[in-house]
Amino acid sequence: MSIVHRKPEENLILLLSSVNPLPEFLEEAKNLMTNKDSVDYDRMFRLAGSNGVLSSLHHNLKDIDAAPEYVRKRLKNAYLQILRNNVAQAEEVLQILVLLKKNHVEAIPLKGAAASELIFGDPGLYLSTDIDILVRPEYLAGVSEVLLKAGYEKNEGISENDLISSHYHFIFQKDRYHFEVHWNLVKRYFQIPPEFWWEDVHKIVYEGMEITGLSAERYIMYTVFRLFDHGFRPLKFFVLISEIIKKYQDEIDWGVLMTFSRRYKMERLMGFTLRLIHDILGTDIPANVIKKNIIGYEAFKKVIISGLFHEVTRPHLRMFFYTFLLDDPMEYAKVISRRFFPEIGEIRLRYGLPRGSKKVYAYYLLNPLLVLMKK
Repeated sequence: MSIVHRKPEENLILLLSSVNPLPEFLEEAKNLMTNKDSVDYDRMFRLAGSNGVLSSLHHNLKDIDAAPEYVRKRLKNAYLQILRNNVAQAEEVLQILVLLKKNHVEAIPLKGAAASELIFGDPGLYLSTDIDILVRPEYLAGVSEVLLKAGYEKNEGISENDLISSHYHFIFQKDRYHFEVHWNLVKRYFQIPPEFWWEDVHKIVYEGMEITGLSAERYIMYTVFRLFDHGFRPLKFFVLISEIIKKYQDEIDWGVLMTFSRRYKMERLMGFTLRLIHDILGTDIPANVIKKNIIGYEAFKKVIISGLFHEVTRPHLRMFFYTFLLDDPMEYAKVISRRFFPEIGEIRLRYGLPRGSKKVYAYYLLNPLLVLMKK
């Protein structure tokens, strides 16, 4: 990645956010830090924190003298805090997986604390917030029962029918744990049947327990969708995709991945995202996967990188722009139309309205204006 006209601390974050970055990335980073007065380390720390990559910076700078000692100490403290939180979350995940297994429910843990250890090779390298699992739709009632018995509470005032028709997960809460139970891994922009994710699953040993994992191709599809659905931020979502590719580089069937992407109208988004990850993180991706000309690539890239380091004041308008990364031109109009005039169930979800509330009609009429004004 050649240095462009961004502030030094922004370039440092991009150069060092990948685990074990390319040697040339490390060399560029050292050159930037040689002139210590040119880097605003407080801003670097703040931006790296908002992008969830403090642990990566700690990993890459801990033994580099070019980084000021106080910066390395601060990054180490951040890493240790993330490590403690991830270890506690991992214990919670394992307890729930054991309970589900006893109730004959197979679940796939997604990203989070499990991914930090299984994908990154270090329980403190990936900042985990929520706990996410995937289950088959027919087991949703059983999972809810298990979680409620384990002390979790389901979000009140939200209709399950609204969630099932307009969303792709249930949300449970206990103390500091935010637990999301998925029955599908995409929503709104793409139509993929729930059973697709369970094809070619494999078994992994995690903390002495055998668990189920997504196939490499499906894991990449899920994380690319998630990055897109979150408006291409924060940076840790890019890093997760990059590390999945590194972890399974000998297993990924790139032809199968692109066939799946083409089947579910995700080919353009997939090609764009993989090229972007290659450009900003140096991830090794076959040339035939990323060589295709993508109209507007540099404009998309500029907007996305800017969004990583600056406040995004109109996220819905950005998502309208990003919908031009979808395969089918007719989908652009459909997606925009659904944002302005969604189903009633989604209006209730979007504005936290209980089922039966008459306010839903007022919000439906005001929704186009609210979408444009929302910050």
